[in-house]
Amino acid sequence: RFGADYATTLAHWAQAFRARGRELGALGFDARFRRLWEFYLSYCEGGFRAGTLDVQQFHLARP
Repeated sequence: RFGADYATTLAHWAQAFRARGRELGALGFDARFRRLWEFYLSYCEGGFRAGTLDVQQFHLARP
């Protein structure tokens, strides 16, 4: 099951995203953009921790 580990991954991504807030601003991304992504990353982390979200892996191959 990927979900439990994915919550930790999302927490790390959110931390790295927040740490680069100044750089994002310099690139033209406004506070609204940053809040949107902070919300999204936090929402997903919570969903994976609660077990309401999960990840699937598919392998597609030609017959």
